[in-house]
Amino acid sequence: MDKGRRAVLVVGLVLALTSQATTQRERSLDIYYVDVEGGAATLFVSPSGESLLVDTGHPGTIDAERIATAAKLAGLKHIDYLVTSHHHLDHVGGVPELNARLAIRNFVDHGLPTAQELKDNEALYQAYLKVRAGGRHISVKPGDKIPIGQLDVQVVTSGGERLGAPLAGAGAPNPLCRDFAAKPETPLMGGENGRSVGLVIGYGSFRTIVLGDLTWNKEHDLVCPNNLLGSVDLYLTTHHGLNISGPKALVHALRPRVAVMNNGPTKGGAPEAWRIVRDSPGLEDFWQGHYSVKAGRDHNAPEQFIANLDETGATCAAHWIKVSARPDGSFVVTNGRNGFSKTYKPRT
Repeated sequence: MDKGRRAVLVVGLVLALTSQATTQRERSLDIYYVDVEGGAATLFVSPSGESLLVDTGHPGTIDAERIATAAKLAGLKHIDYLVTSHHHLDHVGGVPELNARLAIRNFVDHGLPTAQELKDNEALYQAYLKVRAGGRHISVKPGDKIPIGQLDVQVVTSGGERLGAPLAGAGAPNPLCRDFAAKPETPLMGGENGRSVGLVIGYGSFRTIVLGDLTWNKEHDLVCPNNLLGSVDLYLTTHHGLNISGPKALVHALRPRVAVMNNGPTKGGAPEAWRIVRDSPGLEDFWQGHYSVKAGRDHNAPEQFIANLDETGATCAAHWIKVSARPDGSFVVTNGRNGFSKTYKPRT
């Protein structure tokens, strides 16, 4: 081969490799907030193509089919890691039907349900165990990490416990703690909700948080007297936007730029909880899975930011909200109902 042709081939190879490397660098972390009408199902697809699903919605075929549809849209043939935040019907119920459609390889949870939960819903737990036996089970504690390629997935709560030390760059005193008022420890404030597996997920400079149904007083312990979490770009409201989660001391300390609420038309979306998020310093936009019927127009986002307006049940179109995040901290949010997208620049 003559020198000229060899040089051309070498240059071509370098350009091809550079283009491939650039494409890999530019791949996004994609997040699908799947509409399971007041349950929970959040699908993360890393730039490496690995998947992490947090919760599976309710029992039956409807929610499982909706999650499988989002997974197909993301090009997935299986779920690498399923995190069950806690053993409540609307978070773990969809496991059997989903696994029948999309094999789950690793099952992550906080361990055994509470004795009361096991007594009330033993059949639900046994159905979960039967499916879990077909994969690898991982019981996590605060401080553990879930190994997803190119992501930093940190467990911050599990089994009623929280981090013992701040995340990198966090730990500053939180002045919002002075005005915090604890709520009575009712059954909803404890039990499985208070044992939720909570995650902080990072991709480069981008950070988001998912706390399951962690409760008001437990969330306080994550940020008071010192903020163990730091700030996030994207906040998924805890507990579907019910007012027994999401205290100001937590939400405002996180300083999210964008929030998403996985509410149903008549579940979650409490005006008090909505207002705390809406008033968070630096919040640019608030997106919702559903229009909250009981909250009224004063406590709902503008319609272009709401994925589902007034449909419910099997006839619901089940539009998703999708986030595509870049390692520089920028991200795009898209409404699956109307195609409306908005780009958010890196935090300055």
